Amino acid sequence: MSMTPGYHAGGLLLHDPISVIESLASMGYRCVAVRPRRGILAWEQGLAGGLFSSIAASGAEQDSWGRFLDEARLHRCQVVIDTESSFVLDREKAALPSLADPDESLVQATVGWCEHWIRMAERRPGTVLTLGAGVWPRDEFSSGLSELDLERLADRLESLARYAGRRGVSIALRPAMGHAISSVAEFERICQWLPASLDLGLAADLGEMVSAGEMPLGPRLQRNAERLKLVYLCDHRWPGQPPRELPPGTVGRDDTPIGTGELTLRRVTETLGKMDFGGPVVVRVEGHCEQGLRIPRLGMQHLLQCRWWRQACESVPTVD
Repeated sequence: MSMTPGYHAGGLLLHDPISVIESLASMGYRCVAVRPRRGILAWEQGLAGGLFSSIAASGAEQDSWGRFLDEARLHRCQVVIDTESSFVLDREKAALPSLADPDESLVQATVGWCEHWIRMAERRPGTVLTLGAGVWPRDEFSSGLSELDLERLADRLESLARYAGRRGVSIALRPAMGHAISSVAEFERICQWLPASLDLGLAADLGEMVSAGEMPLGPRLQRNAERLKLVYLCDHRWPGQPPRELPPGTVGRDDTPIGTGELTLRRVTETLGKMDFGGPVVVRVEGHCEQGLRIPRLGMQHLLQCRWWRQACESVPTVD
């Protein structure tokens, strides 16, 4: 078993995610992650008070998603659906309502969005769906979730995980700074509130782990080996280099292209290789879409220096 090298098409905002699959596959990527957004692989919304009044997919969206899956099959690429899209429920608000929010009507819009993409993932066996717990206010007086918040979040995560399980879809939670679950450590905590048998995985994002101070990365990944379903592989800025300011709830960051930052990705891939990790390891580079395919090409050139990554690229894809 070996990891599946992938690339996140969300960093190629100026490219059509359907047509870009062929280019990524020709570079050696065996998996493509996609983040649906308005006008691209997303349905026509019926808005009522800024939220969905209907979650029925339009014919155009069904057709575009079908073409995306056909292209993935043609090039034998696994698919990852990143549900953390911006401005899909409300044109004025980037973030989806948090799964920990006490307002049930708000949260149902987020749940509906996730359930829709679970159904879309069902059409492509082996697809992994990742989601976030949603932006959560934190200050010096409130460092995290209360027990009531945790119970509420756990109930909703359990419901989504069971919904996905009935459809044979693998789902994983991505901890992110500023979210209700902001670190892998907090993911470990919420798992204590969930049934041990529940199949909710971890989507570990290296950039978020560094931001949360979860170093060294390898031991933390190994500690969560049983739940680890996907790794978002990104580089990190050199110390002292200020990050680009992003509005609260904005998905992604202004990343440093792979090989130009401070992370020793060879150690990470070596850890995953020794763990016999067989899930997707997806390169995620945000904020450089104007450079187009140059970024995934440079990332692949750098990562091919890592033995475990190179072996994974050379292995024959098993996805039909």
